[in-house]
Amino acid sequence: MTTTTGVFGAVLAMAGALPATTLAQVSTENSEQDQFVLEEILVTAQKRQERLIETPLSVTVLTADALDDLNVRQLRDFANTVPALSYTSAGVGQSQLTLRGVTAGHDIGPTVGVYVDDVPYGSSSAFSNASSLALDVGITDLERIEVLRGPQGTLYGASTMGGLLKYVSTAPDRTEYQSEVRAGVSTTKHGGVNYDGGATLNAPFAAGKAALRANGFYAYEDGYVENVSMDDDGVGRSRVYGGRLDMLVAASDALTVRLVGFAQNIHRDGTPVVDFSLSGERIGGEFEQRRLFAEPFDQHFRLASGTVAYEADVATLTSITSYQTSDVSFRQDASAVYVPALGALGLELGRVAINQDRSVDKFTQEIRLGSEGEAPVQWLVGAFYTDEKSGNGQLSEEYDPSGAVFPLHLATVSIPSRYEEIAGFGNVTIQLGSRFSISGGLRYAENRQRFEQDASGLLVGSTPETSSTDDVTTYLANARYEISPNASAYVRYATGYRPGGPNFVVLDPGTGTPLNDGTFEADTLDSYEIGLKANSADRVFAIDAAAYRIDWSDVQVSSAAGGVSIIDNAGRARIDGGELTLTGRAGASITATGAFAYQRARLIDPSVELGAAAGERLPNVPKLTAALSVDYRSPSETGWQPTAGATLRYVDDRTASFNGSIGFPQYRLPSYAVLDLRSGITIDSIDLNLYVRNVLDRRGQVSAETFLSAFGGPAHVTLVQPRTVGISAIARF
Repeated sequence: MTTTTGVFGAVLAMAGALPATTLAQVSTENSEQDQFVLEEILVTAQKRQERLIETPLSVTVLTADALDDLNVRQLRDFANTVPALSYTSAGVGQSQLTLRGVTAGHDIGPTVGVYVDDVPYGSSSAFSNASSLALDVGITDLERIEVLRGPQGTLYGASTMGGLLKYVSTAPDRTEYQSEVRAGVSTTKHGGVNYDGGATLNAPFAAGKAALRANGFYAYEDGYVENVSMDDDGVGRSRVYGGRLDMLVAASDALTVRLVGFAQNIHRDGTPVVDFSLSGERIGGEFEQRRLFAEPFDQHFRLASGTVAYEADVATLTSITSYQTSDVSFRQDASAVYVPALGALGLELGRVAINQDRSVDKFTQEIRLGSEGEAPVQWLVGAFYTDEKSGNGQLSEEYDPSGAVFPLHLATVSIPSRYEEIAGFGNVTIQLGSRFSISGGLRYAENRQRFEQDASGLLVGSTPETSSTDDVTTYLANARYEISPNASAYVRYATGYRPGGPNFVVLDPGTGTPLNDGTFEADTLDSYEIGLKANSADRVFAIDAAAYRIDWSDVQVSSAAGGVSIIDNAGRARIDGGELTLTGRAGASITATGAFAYQRARLIDPSVELGAAAGERLPNVPKLTAALSVDYRSPSETGWQPTAGATLRYVDDRTASFNGSIGFPQYRLPSYAVLDLRSGITIDSIDLNLYVRNVLDRRGQVSAETFLSAFGGPAHVTLVQPRTVGISAIARF
């Protein structure tokens, strides 16, 4: 009884959102007008600030300017701009992320880590559906978003097998007052009017020794899917709102303290999916579904963190402490499964819903010491601890055909779990000569888990508390060669993992002996990568290329023993792939970008648990994605600066499941292409932008969920947002 979703893979690197570089306006002494060149970007991917071009791994950075240009307000708006990033969605707040094809479809736990600054988000437990609840931050006042591809197990630990998504907020500025106000309005075909707004204030105090930065945001989006059964033509309407308080204090030249409080709420009316048959035909109208219950979704997320940094001449000591809570509730109309299934047993039901709750209380502490300066040996060592308490509640709601409450209750389930992890990590980089360097890293982690199932009802029963202890070591090895100050090549070997844990124990009713193991194992992967990053000497051309192979072992999957759902380990999978982004400037004001990704993700071993044959494709992973983007920015010095741009995105066909799966019947998602247009003008400190998403109003299929299809129900398909025309304004003071 879990929420389920489907997939969208996309690749795009736009002007202002490039894997290795971004556009900047740089004045030149020898020209009467400004020129546009490729600007240096600094990242913290390796937990120290460094030039992106010198980072020996594949990273995409979306800067604040890029997010503004794209009018990004939620995960959906930027996920399709990142090479090799796929996602499934059941609406804002319910997404599953995949990087480089590391997914088995409905993942037991996340394979992509999500960070807010240096704080890991969400549960590490396999019992809280964390994989389908990736943090959907309302995008405001961010310095950048970093996406790290490939396993990040040594520095970031568990559940970063495919990579990492990091939201980097803008730090308070102790030197000057700043304020920003933004507002936007748009309209979606087949829907209605959407609007959003936000404000940011930065205020230094204590004679420049401290600063407070505060922001708030609100976004409303109308729905465009119609629930025919309940006569609701705005399914999916949502509100996302929240704010941040951020204080930075420089206690001395060496000691800084940063305290952050962040709160966000998501309220969504219904799940904006459309009903299709398994053969790919619509059931009903273009944006129709049939649900016998409303399916609301609510999330309340709170995060408090404190970062203390002491910078000495030879090393910097950093301590990061955080506490977060996340409370999620949602309803799923499960009539399409339980009405026919129980009807076959002689129980006549009219409709059934599953009301679900997820909760996480999480404390983390990280402390690390990293070298400073330009010494030939750079190093970083640290320790990490997390204590997580998660809840998983499920309550069935059932009625007979007359509408009366059904006399038999199907299920009331409470699954409390606890996860504790302690880890030590370190890496070192050694400069061998002026151009060649090697790096190595290691992380050892031990986790302790326990859970129990307290349940009653016709379909479920209780299980006693079960516990387990697990330990995993991950490794990293890099070699980097600096071809020139503007070009470097690297090779990289890295490992990643998801923690194992205790399992549901199923007993043979005749003998009382266990039908399955009391634990499931960690799944691990090995990644081999080679890459090239380069800018031309005149900084008007850039290339970012990477090729990789990933070997994935003991893949964690859902299975069954004695008719009861358990967690199991399947065999092996392999992903071969590559990414290529080319960026160049034509003349003084036109920039063109081409971005491509190839992923061949498949099982090596057959899997009875998944209903899959050897060689079968992994779900939700397109083999090919491509994007072409052209942007114009006027080099005018008059204070009036017009801009214009267009992006064409292509996503190859995908599968939503495995061919022999019984619980999740197969559905094939066709390829699609979407065209976006944008234009704008900057007038002094005010930016005005006009945009059209999905200009041709295509019906691209982002993802498909087939859990309810096992007994003849429809596939729930998430479509690309219909044509949306909007305008936004940003004023800075």
